[in-house]
Amino acid sequence: MILLGWMLVLLLLALWSGLVWSGEALLAAVLSHAGNLGSGDWSLPAALTAWLPVPVTEWLAGTLETLTPQLQALVGTLPWLSGGVTVLAWVVWSVGALCLFGIGVAIHVGVALWRKSRNSTLQPSVIALR
Repeated sequence: MILLGWMLVLLLLALWSGLVWSGEALLAAVLSHAGNLGSGDWSLPAALTAWLPVPVTEWLAGTLETLTPQLQALVGTLPWLSGGVTVLAWVVWSVGALCLFGIGVAIHVGVALWRKSRNSTLQPSVIALR
């Protein structure tokens, strides 16, 4: 039973690792090519404006127009930020792995306590039969 619990934790760790590292690769690729976007047209998509009320759409368009220089500066720094994605991925992976390890320890202790309580309840009946 304990072995089954640890196998489950290892399987979840493998899935967690694959998810984190594929996300890291995707995010690093997106950020490394983000500097090639150019100035672009910083406007709201038509699909979004169709669903929003007119005052909200006007407010968002004005805010986006005001923030265009800052957004452009951010796009220029995105390739530089791609190096930090690996560090972030390691931190996220470590937190998840520690949580999974904690779950494994909890399963291990839980099964051990369950076995101990089961054995302690069986012993008095065995003693009474003697």
